[in-house]
Amino acid sequence: MVIRSEQDVRQLRYGSPEPLAERRRLQAGPLTAILEEGGLRYIRYRGQEIVRGIYAAVRDQNWGTIKPVFREQQVTRRGDSFEVAFVAEHRQGEIEFEWKGLIVGGADGTITFSFDGIAGSSFLRNRIGFCVLHPSALAGCPVEVESAGGGLAAGAFPERISPHQPFLDMTAIRHHVTDGVSAELRFAGDLFEMEDQRNWTDASFKTYCTPLRLPFPVEMKQGERVQQQITLRLIADGESLVDGSLRGFASLADDMAEAVTVELGEKVVGRMPQLGLSATPGHLHSEREIEELRRLKLSHVRAVLKLTEQEWESALACAADAASRLGACLELEVVVSSDAALGQGQLEALAAAIESCGALVDTVFIYDESSIVSSGELLVKLGLVRDAAGLEFRIGGGTRAYFAELNRAPQLLVPQLEAVMYTINPQVHAFDTASIAETVSAQGDTVRSARKLSPGLPLSIGPITFKPRMNPVALSVESKRRAEERANHVDARQWSLFGAGWTLGSLRHLAEAGADRACYYETVGPLGVMREGAASVYPLFHVFASAGDLQGAELLECCVSEPLTCEAAALRRRDAQVALLLANYTNEAVTLQVKLGGGGLLPSRLRVLDERSFSAADGSSLRLEERPLPAHSVVAADMLELMLKPFALAIMD
Repeated sequence: MVIRSEQDVRQLRYGSPEPLAERRRLQAGPLTAILEEGGLRYIRYRGQEIVRGIYAAVRDQNWGTIKPVFREQQVTRRGDSFEVAFVAEHRQGEIEFEWKGLIVGGADGTITFSFDGIAGSSFLRNRIGFCVLHPSALAGCPVEVESAGGGLAAGAFPERISPHQPFLDMTAIRHHVTDGVSAELRFAGDLFEMEDQRNWTDASFKTYCTPLRLPFPVEMKQGERVQQQITLRLIADGESLVDGSLRGFASLADDMAEAVTVELGEKVVGRMPQLGLSATPGHLHSEREIEELRRLKLSHVRAVLKLTEQEWESALACAADAASRLGACLELEVVVSSDAALGQGQLEALAAAIESCGALVDTVFIYDESSIVSSGELLVKLGLVRDAAGLEFRIGGGTRAYFAELNRAPQLLVPQLEAVMYTINPQVHAFDTASIAETVSAQGDTVRSARKLSPGLPLSIGPITFKPRMNPVALSVESKRRAEERANHVDARQWSLFGAGWTLGSLRHLAEAGADRACYYETVGPLGVMREGAASVYPLFHVFASAGDLQGAELLECCVSEPLTCEAAALRRRDAQVALLLANYTNEAVTLQVKLGGGGLLPSRLRVLDERSFSAADGSSLRLEERPLPAHSVVAADMLELMLKPFALAIMD
């Protein structure tokens, strides 16, 4: 890629030539918020996030989100208060729905968001209306919930990921913030309930309208109206949930510090997992591709084999060839027929094919074609076939879909289960770049919860992809088929600097939570780490090249003051040397103040990937650009200052 224009820079930074959505900062007394595309994000009280987001959604009968077009937006700001008005249109296929939004923020710290919509056509929907996102940092925080009947109940945001709704039929919820202050959210126009979105690696608890216990999809008739309102207010602790009010709070802007601090500690908080890539299906790798992939020092290669399809043997042969030439083991995700007799024959054919691969295959995850969750019966059958053939691979199970399916599945702890898997992608509910960046912390939450479900068993997370590879909740066969088409899995952000930063964040949080293996993306092609033929690599290739050297390395404590702005991972090798990997998640240049601690050892090498260095890194050398530390960067014996361009990546040794 040659950088010639601003559009090229955007494409490299975040995968699109178009500008990112406009953001406006709003203030309502002591509260600040970001207005973006008809919703509020990152509502804070004196710097502390109390609400991750408030927005409205139109979801079709397959839970697809109909993206709105906004018009007639008017924003009025009056110092410590504001008013926003707009119209949102949702049009896709037979769906026509339009609503007026009004957001009013008062100087007393109250924000009211009103939704008034009308259907322009008749269509089936699963949900229309408000969603509120509570930050996952609230896990364990006590809450008080008001139900439809007017009763109050005490509870807490779940610490371990909740498989089912922690709160039902809600009309209001309140939680402690700080300094004798609580935040209350009150809902009108529908019943609301909460789900733990960490099940899908969204870093939030979501309170949404229309309980799932009610039948869906529901027909919206042309001319039908939907009206809802959400009110957020601050109240003094000790006042009642119904009658409390905010008194005596001074207006205080939530101004962010100019620099983001990154503080390294000596405490070991995890280890870098073994790293793998999925084999690009049916692709026989060239020597040039293998040469570059060897730089990643992969521990394993994964292949998906559908024994119900004729191509499975050639797919296994290609994956085995890649694993053998890379010096990696082979991990298989296998789908067999639901018919007992056919399935048994397919298992026996699989055993014969595995035997022909020598000792490459070390784990087989097994699934019935009619289910995305493993069955104990099938695990037992595979164990019998394995033992009869004298093979030694591990038998794995779990789910081919998201952690939610594993979390909700019956216990699978049969003696034959020797490894557990589930997949991760950041675009189940939201698709914008900022929301994707938020998901990395929740990946670690899934690992910690999975440990409770399957104690003592190795966790092999993956494939980890940018887009979903299936839709487990689709109601129609056509929607399920579309979701599994490889062409629909392509996301240009995977080839961008943002893709590299997101991958770094994913690795850091999986390592911190104790994942044993992490398998990402594919080897080559649009879903891979480099283009076919290895003429050039994607920026995330360089993350894997660094992480490959660090497999098994100790992850050191590393605190970032603004984790939604910057990601950082500090890893100590066996030779006691430390590598610090940094990524900017934003489209603004960020100044980092890195507090090194532990003796004040300054880094000796700095490698950077941004639009300035990308042409060199993407050329024949395929290397990051090495730069000297800026002369002014050392600001103290144990601190240095570094500026990262938008979405840039830096590695310091």
